[in-house]
Amino acid sequence: MSLKKYNNFIDPQSTRVMIGDHFFDLEICKDHVKGLSKRDKVEMDGMIFMYNEPISLSYHMKDCRIPLDILFCRDGQVVDIHHNCPPCKSLPCKKYECDSSDLVIELPGKTCSSLGITSGLSCQIV
Repeated sequence: MSLKKYNNFIDPQSTRVMIGDHFFDLEICKDHVKGLSKRDKVEMDGMIFMYNEPISLSYHMKDCRIPLDILFCRDGQVVDIHHNCPPCKSLPCKKYECDSSDLVIELPGKTCSSLGITSGLSCQIV
């Protein structure tokens, strides 16, 4: 059995992000297609997807097993949040989009509403 298959769980790369006044330790996504799909729980506090420059992005919940909050950030600020996105059980899956984002953060569903995280807050890798 190859350890490469389990690399995300043995030694995940992570970063700390501050959103407003809240700190999150996030797994850095290595496979933007797979993300948190087929997981029964969120590792660490969530996952971060990083892009070299702001681009138009579209995410979906295909093969995801748990609800997620999807935050789109640009230039150090939360620009859009899709709250408590449910797993997609049949195709076609709903798309969660943003016209211009350089960071996407996935947190367990209802995290943003319970912590008062809204669009306009700062979003910084620390």
